[in-house]
Amino acid sequence: MEGVVKAAKTVLPAAAIGALILYFSYHALAGDQGLAAWTELQNEEAKLTRQIDALKAEKAVLQASLVRLRDKSMDLDYVEEIARTKLSFVRPDELLVAVR
Repeated sequence: MEGVVKAAKTVLPAAAIGALILYFSYHALAGDQGLAAWTELQNEEAKLTRQIDALKAEKAVLQASLVRLRDKSMDLDYVEEIARTKLSFVRPDELLVAVR
């Protein structure tokens, strides 16, 4: 019996430390704030950054268009281009051909 108690005294602390290492390792890799979640957040951040860049580019295009449409600096050719493309405006002596 003494041999079993002595073996238990040496094995139990090692088993407890091993269990703690496994527990913390699992949570460090697969937990809510682990490495897998961090990688997923990094991917989401990259996706959102690309969306922000696309929106900034779209905003720049819209601002350039807005400058061309302001009262003081109105570009009449640009206004006509918009009317023709967006509203299908044609003059009476022109023929509109729809291409699909």
